[in-house]
Amino acid sequence: MLTAILVDDDYPVIRYLSQSVSWKELGIELIGCYSNGLEAWESTQRNFPDIVITDIGMPKMNGLEMLEKFSKVNPQLRAVILSCHNEFVYAQQAMKLKVSDYVLKESLNVEQLQHLLRNISVDLSEEKSRAQEVMMYMQKESLNRSALKEKLLKDTLYQLTWTKEAWLKHAQINGVVLDARYYVPLVVSVDRMSEVARSRKMNDYTIAFAVENVLQEVLDSMHRSVIFHHNNELVILVCCDEPAKERQLLYYSVSKAMKAIKEYLKISVTCFIGREASGPEELRKVLLPMLKEFSQRFYLEESKLHAFEKSTFSSEDMYEEYASFFSKLNDNLAMNLPDQLEVVVQEWAAWVGANRFNPGDVKEWVLQLLMDLQMKTKVTLQVQQSHSEEKLYDVVNGIHTMEHLQSWIIQYLIELSGKLSILSVRSKRTEVIRAQQYVIQHVTEKLTLEDMAGYLNLNSSYFSRLFKRETNQNFIEYVNRVKLQKAKQLLQQSNKTVEEISDYLGYANKSYFIKLFKREIGMTPSEYTSWN
Repeated sequence: MLTAILVDDDYPVIRYLSQSVSWKELGIELIGCYSNGLEAWESTQRNFPDIVITDIGMPKMNGLEMLEKFSKVNPQLRAVILSCHNEFVYAQQAMKLKVSDYVLKESLNVEQLQHLLRNISVDLSEEKSRAQEVMMYMQKESLNRSALKEKLLKDTLYQLTWTKEAWLKHAQINGVVLDARYYVPLVVSVDRMSEVARSRKMNDYTIAFAVENVLQEVLDSMHRSVIFHHNNELVILVCCDEPAKERQLLYYSVSKAMKAIKEYLKISVTCFIGREASGPEELRKVLLPMLKEFSQRFYLEESKLHAFEKSTFSSEDMYEEYASFFSKLNDNLAMNLPDQLEVVVQEWAAWVGANRFNPGDVKEWVLQLLMDLQMKTKVTLQVQQSHSEEKLYDVVNGIHTMEHLQSWIIQYLIELSGKLSILSVRSKRTEVIRAQQYVIQHVTEKLTLEDMAGYLNLNSSYFSRLFKRETNQNFIEYVNRVKLQKAKQLLQQSNKTVEEISDYLGYANKSYFIKLFKREIGMTPSEYTSWN
C-alpha cells in the first residue's frame, strides 16, 4: 500500500481532508498530519511517504523547501500542493520539484483531490512494479553469474591438486579471465550486516549486490579485478604484474570505493587486503584465514582498510575483574543511570582492548555478564528475561568486532535500564511495592484502583494518594505503562495481531489500546511492528 502525509498549518483543512478523502479505497495509507514542513520532515525519517499533500506558506519550513528535501531522498515522490498563492513564481518552483498538481484552496473539492490521488496511485504502482521487475531480472542475471564465480572461488580454496594452468583454464570455462603474474586478494565485509538488513528491510544478498556494483564501477576504471560472493562478504582478486608498484594505487582506489559506498548507499564496509599470491596454492594460504578466522579482525576498526595480519591474544584470566564490572553495571542499572552505564562499558572496552584478550573469551565473558544481569532483573521484578540464553548466544557470537560488541552492549543495557525505570519498585512503603509486584504478575488482567485497594485492604482514596505520592504517577498510569511494555514485547516476539494483544492485556476497546500505545510509544502498534 502507498503512504501519504498531509502538511498544512490550517488545522481545519487537515481535519477536513483526513476525514473526507477515501484513503483506503484509493489504496493509500495516511501515515501523518503535520502543521509545518520541518515537523513533517523530522517525523518521517524512518518511514518516508510516497505522496505529500502540502500547503506552501508555513512556519519553520515552507512546503517547497520540505518537498526539495523529500525529493532528494525519494526521487519517485509525488506531491500535490494546496495553496492560497495564485502566483506564477510558486507554480514555477513547484514544477521544478515534479509536483503532480498545484491546486488553489478556494477551488478545492474532495472529488477533485481524490481524482488526482487515484491517478498518482496508478502511476506510482506501475512505476514500482516496473522497477521491481527490472531489479528481479538484474538479480537473476547476477545470481547466475555469481553462482559460477562462487563455485570457482570454492574450487580455488579447496581443490588442492590444481596447477596454475589448470586453474586459469577452469576460470576461463566459467567466463572469468584471471591471466596475470600475481593476484592481490581483498575481502570486503558489510559492517553490522544484520542491523543493515533489518533497518533497510533487504536481504543480505541484495545488500551485497548493491555494494558489488559500486566496487565494480570504481575498480574497473583503475584495475583488472574479479569480484566473488562468499557468504555475506565479497572477495576481490586484483590481477597485477608488479604488485609492489601497484599496491599504493590499489589502496587509493579501494579507499575511494569504500567512500562511494558510504556516500551513495549509506552503508559502512570494512576491507581487508592480503599479501600477493602467484597462483591457487598461495591464494589458499592467504585467503582461507581472511575468510575463516574472524577472531583476527576482532580488534580492528570498522569502516577502514586494513592489511590482514595474524594477531596474537592474551591468555590472561578475564574473570579477575568480573565482580568489579558486574557490580558497577548492576548499580547503574538499579539506579537507572544510562549515561553511567555507557561510561562503564567504555571503561570495560578500553580494558579489554589494552589486554587484547582472546575474542572467544571476551564473548563468553559478555554472555555470562548479561545472563547474570537478566537473572537479577527477573528475580527483583518478577518479569520475563528480555532475551533467552540461546538468543543472546546467537546475537553475541554473530558480532565480529569489538567496536560493534561495545555499541551493542550499551544499547542492550540502556534498553534494560529503560524497562527497569518503568517497572522498578522505588517506594519504601510495603503497600506500594506489593501493588507494583501484583501489576507485573497480573499484567494480562483488567486492573482497577478499587480492586487493588481491596486486595491491599486499604481505602481506595487513601491508596490513590499514597501511590501518587510515592511514585509520582497515578495507579492507572502505572498499570498502562506496564501493559504497554508487555505489548511491545508481544509485538516483537509473537505473531499475535493488535486486536489479540489488546484483548490479551485486558483492554475491552482496541481503539483505546491503540490510542494509549501511540501516546506512550510515539507510534501506532502497526508502525512499531514495521519499524522493528
